[in-house]
Amino acid sequence: MLGRLLSTRTIGYLVLGWAAAWFGIMAIGGGSSWHFFLQGATALADADDPVNGGLHLYAAAPILQIGPLSFLAVLVLLPAGHVLALLGGQILGAAAGLLLLWLVRGLVPQGQRDDARLAMAAAYFLPVWMFLAVGVTHLDDVLALLLSVAALRTARAGRAWPTGLLLGLATDAKPWALGFAALLLLLPGRRPRFAAAAALAGAVAVAWVPFFLGDSGTSNALRYTIQNAPVSALHALGIHDARTPVWDRPAQLALALTLGALAAWRGRWAAIPLLTVASRLVLEPGGNKYYIAGVVVGTIIWDFAGARHTLPWWTMSASFGLFVARWIPMPAVLHGWLLVALFVAACALLLGRSPVGGRAGSTVDPAARLDGMVKGRAGP
Repeated sequence: MLGRLLSTRTIGYLVLGWAAAWFGIMAIGGGSSWHFFLQGATALADADDPVNGGLHLYAAAPILQIGPLSFLAVLVLLPAGHVLALLGGQILGAAAGLLLLWLVRGLVPQGQRDDARLAMAAAYFLPVWMFLAVGVTHLDDVLALLLSVAALRTARAGRAWPTGLLLGLATDAKPWALGFAALLLLLPGRRPRFAAAAALAGAVAVAWVPFFLGDSGTSNALRYTIQNAPVSALHALGIHDARTPVWDRPAQLALALTLGALAAWRGRWAAIPLLTVASRLVLEPGGNKYYIAGVVVGTIIWDFAGARHTLPWWTMSASFGLFVARWIPMPAVLHGWLLVALFVAACALLLGRSPVGGRAGSTVDPAARLDGMVKGRAGP
């Protein structure tokens, strides 16, 4: 109904206005995590410091679980001064959210797009995204999610090298983004997949290997643990270790890659981002609210490119049930069980029927292929 009453341009202006409003709301007292980025970027630039600077960054400060690409992005902003650098990071993060919506829009062929449905989903997506990009200003997660969605676009287009490079850059921004590597299976054939995997490995090696060669203590960052929060799904599942279990991070990656591969094989490609994020959060000991931004990225892709319903039920549910609910008084363990419920629901998406042309390796628009089959049977 909304799409019939409003033009695409008008819908775009409404989304921009909504984004600007939430930018203003989140900018008040925003940037609560920006000091981590200033610390890391400043240390990275101080190559003359033989203990804390340059390639010694992660050995000296393993708490900085942020990729070097994110610190390089901050270094570009720092000449403007700390205050303006923060504002610049917030503006870039907000713009990345709008660019992400544009990338999601392009996942659906032009004749099948429903901009009103995307706008409805964006209404729930943008407050959560602005909390990540402006409220806490976690530029690493912003870049990782944006680059991963861009990789989904290129994978669907059958472009091997860009897909691998984008996934590698996403991992260089935030290591957990390596879980999106199942997107390589969407490429058409073994050779493009190997080429994309090589591009991914090369991008990761260029960014990370110098730190391991420059200081063997960089491996300390791989063993860094965080508190197992009472609101975490890990805690709800009965794993009450005080800090991150030694098996946890490898299990997150293995689970994400396995479920992503199953989604590709089942032709449920639009579910891969949601499954990847859900796999991380169901085993995540941390309880930060900004984690939910990754969830709504996955849900908006599914609502717009994978689901058939009119209302964006997945994005609405994630926004209220996982994000807004964090400000509602309730037993901490219930928040953990809500994350477990998200994971179970996301896994249920694997049970759906595969669309025509939707299996791994197919980059042909399903609707176009179906139309061709019908015309072929009907004759000239």
